[in-house]
Amino acid sequence: MNDALFEKLAPSQQLVIAMLRIAAEDSSARVGAWNLRDIAAHLAATERDCYEPRIHAIASGENPSFGFFTNDEDDFSGIQLESALEEWIATRSRLIDYVRALDGEQRGRLTGHHERYGEVTVERYLEIALEHDQDHLRGLERLAGGLTR
Repeated sequence: MNDALFEKLAPSQQLVIAMLRIAAEDSSARVGAWNLRDIAAHLAATERDCYEPRIHAIASGENPSFGFFTNDEDDFSGIQLESALEEWIATRSRLIDYVRALDGEQRGRLTGHHERYGEVTVERYLEIALEHDQDHLRGLERLAGGLTR
């Protein structure tokens, strides 16, 4: 497995979190239809309910099939921004530790099938998580640019 991927996951998350915390000072801040609490809760829930169980299933050799995951319609109103960020940090850390402990076959040769991405390995699913971080980071960067004007 490419260790560079591990070296990107934690800093990517830290940058998204920093941007969320900075923008949170403006209570009206939104990225699209979501406020910042919703984004944080979405990220935590996606890591917990999608990436973590799916990576475990792939690594176990189940050869699972996955549909497209979405929690866009979930009600995150009862969740606090900092609580969601803490959960996301804990889940990401646990997931990275889990994947680091896998052997080469579990990381790169065992697969699952995703309806959108096709055949996916543990490594590919971590790349998908990183891409998801980056998508949200771009939205937060646009928001920050608008807040500074």
